[in-house]
Amino acid sequence: MFNLQTCAQPTCNTYICGDGPFCFRHSPNKNELHANCVTSLLGVKDILDLSLTGAEFEDLSIPKKEFTSSNMAWCTFRNVDFSECTFITSFFDFCLFDTCTFNGITSRYSIFSGSKMLNCDFSGSSITHTNFVGIDTLHCNFSDCDLYYSNFGTSFLRDTDFIDCNLKKADFAHTNQRRVSFRYSNYEEAHH
Repeated sequence: MFNLQTCAQPTCNTYICGDGPFCFRHSPNKNELHANCVTSLLGVKDILDLSLTGAEFEDLSIPKKEFTSSNMAWCTFRNVDFSECTFITSFFDFCLFDTCTFNGITSRYSIFSGSKMLNCDFSGSSITHTNFVGIDTLHCNFSDCDLYYSNFGTSFLRDTDFIDCNLKKADFAHTNQRRVSFRYSNYEEAHH
């Protein structure tokens, strides 16, 4: 698991980056931390215990890899391709995902809650036991996904497709849905 020590900056409760003692926002070497993170993302090795919150990433095509026990909360991702990646117990809460691709991903026990997703494509993915509580989507595609036991409760879903999905035990309680399609999916087996 990433380091749970908080930033040395008084009144900051954000987790430190790497060996610390500061979070990304208060670090005196932001550029180096960001460059190292991009190098790791684009490299061939899996990502383990990475913690870098509040950073911005743009125009990246991440090779097939596994993200395990990593924390990238509050980050902004624009035109980033995560296709074929695996996410296990990783945190992407309160992120902005703009025109990102997640085709064929595997996600288990990960958190995307509170995130805003614009023009994102998750189609053909296995996304089980994953937390999407309170997300805000616009023009997103979750078609042909296994969403078993994933939670979308209290989300604002607009122009988003869940076509031909496994929704068994998925949770859509208290969602605000506008122009959402569940065609060919087992919506009756979801909690709503």
